[in-house]
Amino acid sequence: MLLQETGKTLRLAWPIILGQLSQIALGVIDSIMVGPLGAANLAAVSVCISVFSIPLVFGLGISFAISPITAIAKGAHDGTQLGDVLRSGFWTLLAIGTVLLVIMIFASEGLHLLKQDPEVTALAIPYLRILGYSMLPILVYQHFKQFSEGLEIMWPPLLIGLLMIPLNTFGNWLLIYGNWGFPAMGLEGAGWATTLSRVFAALAMMGFIFFNRRFAIYEPFKMSWRRVKKATVLRILKLGIPGGFQYIFETSAFAISAILIGWLGAKELAAHQIAINLASISFMVAIGLSSASAIRIGHASGKRDYQLAQRIGKSSILLSAAFMAVCGVVFILGRYALPALYIADTEVIEITSKLLIIAAIFQVADGIQAVGVGICRGLEDVKKPTLFVLIAYWVIALPMGSFFAFVLDWGVYGLWSALAAGLFVSALLLTYRFFKQTGRYIAAQKMR
Repeated sequence: MLLQETGKTLRLAWPIILGQLSQIALGVIDSIMVGPLGAANLAAVSVCISVFSIPLVFGLGISFAISPITAIAKGAHDGTQLGDVLRSGFWTLLAIGTVLLVIMIFASEGLHLLKQDPEVTALAIPYLRILGYSMLPILVYQHFKQFSEGLEIMWPPLLIGLLMIPLNTFGNWLLIYGNWGFPAMGLEGAGWATTLSRVFAALAMMGFIFFNRRFAIYEPFKMSWRRVKKATVLRILKLGIPGGFQYIFETSAFAISAILIGWLGAKELAAHQIAINLASISFMVAIGLSSASAIRIGHASGKRDYQLAQRIGKSSILLSAAFMAVCGVVFILGRYALPALYIADTEVIEITSKLLIIAAIFQVADGIQAVGVGICRGLEDVKKPTLFVLIAYWVIALPMGSFFAFVLDWGVYGLWSALAAGLFVSALLLTYRFFKQTGRYIAAQKMR
């Protein structure tokens, strides 16, 4: 039974996984193509991504509420609710994206408060401002992507996401190095290339929803804000805001760690950026499994089949753990070769190689906690999981990391070791919560 559910989840998950990898590929491409400019530029990317990722994941967390709500409505055969989700979700994420864009513009002007290397800060300020402009198109793209995936229509979001990779790469080639007569903009060029590729994705995904006959029943052309349903907006926010905070607590822990690492030196920060970039690749696979699991559990929940939901959750946890274990082995075996793809600095490569060993140790826990968030979200259970994530990262990981790094003088390795501990705690608590909730629902059905 578990093997059968694993196969179903994997068939749904792999287009999502490729789509998620296409998103993380933009950051990987930027890091690799900026690497030849030197450690200071790579460190600037690390600072900017750390700051940018905090509001971004909050917005993404809210967008992730769209797919399980869509899936639940699909499972209940409620076409009216699906139309409401399409319209209300669009305006909700448009408003949130606008607010986050303004926040990013102000944040870029305050980077000097982080007390990073002056050269790194000077490079980071304009890059972060440019990335901020991409916030709105990201969330517009995410809304239509999540709606489509909630209906199990996977290919168009995947193809659009994959098209962003060559667009971003070509844009980097033109704008970072000044090819074909374009100005050599360096790091700022990487920012503009990423932003323009995200604008393309938003417009392409919107066009697909608007002009594909499968969506005509949901009246996509009637997107007036006057048709927005307050109850649907509140449902999206009720599920999405705690989900956004879950991602904020985790991402901000890594972001603050990056800032703390910046106090140790530009080379340590460059090494952190490379290692976290590589770890993010495997994490995106786990996020894809998490999203697919949330959709399938949403369908099961819409049908009130909680035994199926429990089997889906169990199989997804095992699948994610197995994949991440393989990634851990790859990180250990490639701990010198992988960072050499980013930079030629031997000192940065040596530091990164040790961080990748720590990353290998926490891979399984990272995969389980990523799926744990999704399977709980599929049950529309977000309040307790949000508390668990807060405890794991802000009560355990960050204080412990600061102690290890600056009191015991373990430096960057101390911070990463503490983050690993936070991931293990998060994995245990989220897994416990999912099985407790599904067990409660199953027991309640048996008593009727």
